Amino acid sequence: MKRLLVPAFGCFLSWPLAAETTPLSKLDLGRMATGWGRPQAGKSVDGHPLKIGGRPFAEGVGTHADSSLVIRLDGRAREFRAMVGVDSEVGAQGSVEFQVLGDGRELWKSGVLRGGQAAKEVKVALAGVKQLGLLVHSAGDGIDFDHADWAEAVIEHDGAAPVAAEPAREEAVALTPKPGPQPRLTGPRVFGARPGNPFLHRISATGDKPLSFTAEGLPPGIVLDPASGILTGKLAAAGTWEVKVHAANRLGTAGRVLRIVGGPKIALTPPMGWNSWNCFAHAVTDVHIRDAAKSLVASGLADHGWTYINIDDFWQVKPGDGDASLQGPERDQDGRILPNPRFPDMPGLAHYVHGLGLKIGLYSSPGPRTCGGCVGSYDHEDLDAATYAGWGFDYLKHDWSPTFPCGACSARPC
Repeated sequence: MKRLLVPAFGCFLSWPLAAETTPLSKLDLGRMATGWGRPQAGKSVDGHPLKIGGRPFAEGVGTHADSSLVIRLDGRAREFRAMVGVDSEVGAQGSVEFQVLGDGRELWKSGVLRGGQAAKEVKVALAGVKQLGLLVHSAGDGIDFDHADWAEAVIEHDGAAPVAAEPAREEAVALTPKPGPQPRLTGPRVFGARPGNPFLHRISATGDKPLSFTAEGLPPGIVLDPASGILTGKLAAAGTWEVKVHAANRLGTAGRVLRIVGGPKIALTPPMGWNSWNCFAHAVTDVHIRDAAKSLVASGLADHGWTYINIDDFWQVKPGDGDASLQGPERDQDGRILPNPRFPDMPGLAHYVHGLGLKIGLYSSPGPRTCGGCVGSYDHEDLDAATYAGWGFDYLKHDWSPTFPCGACSARPC
């Protein structure tokens, strides 16, 4: 602690200097790990004013379990103070536990706090502590609705302000052996498609490029592009075909049987692909999806049978949000759902992904709102399914979200 020395009658008197105070919300929250969404300064993780147990707070940080932030103090801090709890936006749901660490040692723990409970005060002495850890854990009963607030959180310190530390990063290690130069067929050995619907399947293979592909015994209506291995067309009728497929390069040829099943059953093997949420969450755009599709091919994942590029939440309009890129008409005059301005051409996007030999999917909810508060399919389920198909989408993640049901759909029971 710094002290002020003042001469008085031939001796020196000393008083401690007043400490500086830095709000947690002023630190680089991009370095805070969070289990869902992103941490927000002055707002809940869902973007609403901070409120715990019905009590509003003007300052603080909203996050979601499991969450962590490491702060460099370098021994300059005096105290950490906050009011913590589950944000009121989730009602009585959610259960979390807050923990404060100093140089890896536990300094304070909240115990389990649940939605609807009053905020709990945190007051932790930090003298000599070089590194502060702020953690939020799920309470062991799942992580649904664990919207956690560090309200009125401040660090009292001397000298320079604390700094959020860069999260520790593990070195990426690829354990899968690299494919050899000879052709090797990968991906599913069976593929299902409905007669009369667009047919798209990529015969995937590894090996030195260029590769060429052949297929014997294709069903009527299906053609092969020998350079890419992409099968397209429409099945003329139901049935089963044992198709002999081959991939060849300058080093040799690989072959096996692909069973094509025409009928009502599709997804005969587990879908493999990529979903936008863990990478882009609420910030996803048309450009991100196109880039992800290109990367799936360029990285070689498509050569191993990875097929789907799926858009998660936030392609729709989000009513009442301050972000203009999420605004616009929710549906057209005939009730058809409309994307937000980030996705100006859904059919064009689907066509682009299909042109790479991949398939495209998207997310919605049978409720009136999705998990992120965007427009859902409530009372429009059949129309929305037809709209997605009309855009050319191949896959739907239809995810029930209980976040917004009560009141929002009070016209009839859920």
